[in-house]
Order: sequence, then structure tokens, then C-alpha cells
Amino acid sequence: MAARPPSAAAHGRDAPAHSGARDDSWPAAASSALYDIVSGPFRPSRMLGVSRLAVYLEVEGPHEATVIALLARDAVRLPNGLVLVGTQSVGPFADVAAATSVRIGRCSAVFDGPTGPCTVRAGRWWRPPAPRSPLTLRDTARATAELSRALGAAAGGLPSYAAAAPEGDLATPSRADDACARLIGRGPGLTPSGDDLVCGYLLAARHLGGPQAAAPLAAAAQRAGSATTALSAALIGHAAAGRACPEAVALLDALSGHAPVAPALATLRGIGHTSGTDLALGLLAGARAALRHRGDRRPRTQRPRTGSAP
Repeated sequence: MAARPPSAAAHGRDAPAHSGARDDSWPAAASSALYDIVSGPFRPSRMLGVSRLAVYLEVEGPHEATVIALLARDAVRLPNGLVLVGTQSVGPFADVAAATSVRIGRCSAVFDGPTGPCTVRAGRWWRPPAPRSPLTLRDTARATAELSRALGAAAGGLPSYAAAAPEGDLATPSRADDACARLIGRGPGLTPSGDDLVCGYLLAARHLGGPQAAAPLAAAAQRAGSATTALSAALIGHAAAGRACPEAVALLDALSGHAPVAPALATLRGIGHTSGTDLALGLLAGARAALRHRGDRRPRTQRPRTGSAP
């Protein structure tokens, strides 16, 4: 049985996960989704990429590799994030970029470099945010229509014909496979635009329509995972499990009927060059799919038969 992360109370109040931190270590807070890999024994890792606000790591696991995002405090908080709690955005990233080896475990990420080890120590845990349960089918339909109007002809990072791939009926494996072939890995960067669309679809279809509404595309995306980057494949896996950045969850909360759509959409679209817009387009497609799924499950009342009087 997998180890359990600290209690829910600990997540909300930054409970200690490790004691005895050294003076030369950088304190961080780790996502509860990473508990087993971060708190377990040291495992070798490799760097996938380094930017001003993030370092992306792939950690060898007992069954499969795990991708971790070491994030500056003001970076977008990904669900697989190990977030620095200091105030500086750059922090130790200039040092870790020159690391010759990396290992993760025992609530630490240790970067070995020419000037000695650099340690990021997870002393706190945080739980990826979750949207509230949808109110009613009518609320979701109203919010979905509002999101559609707000997005209008918004363009993400893909041509319109490719971005339309998740708009069809993806309830069968063959159609889901076809959509993934047109989306997974399409677009530049560590999280291509097509992958952001898939993430948005999975989040909305799962939350608003139930796990079965997202199951065909989730399975197809897993099969197509080798077509994209390790980081993006990991984020698609998190989306299939209902985890995402707070900005995407806020728009999903609005689609559930709990908040206005426009402010949440504006905040989400502020992420990256096109990532936020791509996520929003995917959320819209997933919400529409969820509405179809829930509509198909509604009981149909039989109209009384009419006939001539005896």
C-alpha cells in the first residue's frame, strides 16, 4: 500500500515534513501528489529543462519515471510542483543549471555541482486545489455558453482545424485515438498547445461529466504519451486524475456554477504565450462533452400512447 501524505490539516497549514534542515538548503513545499517519490529513498534524476522560474526533473521510480517541477514562488503552481518558499524568483536556479547530477528523496532534491551540493528541502506539503462539485446541469450549460461567447474566435497555438479536434464525439477509443494523433505533441515548447487542449478537455469532461466522460481520451492520451515531452505527458496524467494549476481549476469552478466566468478566464489566459488560451479552449470542449454525456444519461419520459376511443 502506498504511503499516505500528511493529514489534510497539515496541507492547509504547511506542516513540517522534515526536520533538521541545514543552513545552506533552500526550503520548499511539495505537492501531496509527489509524496511517495519525494519522501522515499534517494533516486537518481535528470534535468529536462531549466528556465528563470522552473527546473524540470525526471526521477527514476520503482515502476515508471516521475516528473517534478521545481518552481519559484511566483511561478504557475503546477500539480507536480516542488515550490520554493523564499521570495526570490531565481533563487538557486543559476546554481542547479550547472549541476552534474541530481538525486531526489528523503524530502530533498540534491544537485551536485562543481562548487558542491545544492539542496532544496521539502519542509511543507500543499494539496493541489480541487473545484467544487457542479451545481446543476442548467448552471453548467449556462456557464459553458458564457465561456463560448467570451472565447469567441480566440486562437491558441494551433491552427483552427487542429484545435477543433476535441470538439467532436470522443466517446469511442478510435475517435479518441484520432484526436490524440492530431493534438498530442503538436506545437512548440515543453507543454505543446495540443497537449494543453487535451489537459483542459480531460479536466472539464471528468469533473462535469464524471470519470467515464473522460476515460476514452485519457486512455488514448496515455497511449500517445511518447509523442510529446516527458513534462507534458506528466501534466496530461495529472489532468486525467483531476489535478491542474489553480488558474485552470478556478475556471472549472466557474463552469460548475460557483463563480463568474469572465474573471477566471482572464486570469487563465494570462498564463504563458498561448498555454492559458489553449487550456481554456480545451475546458470548453470538455464541458460540451460533459453536457452531452449527462444529457444522454437523463431518463427519457415516454409520451402516452394515443388512440381512438372505444
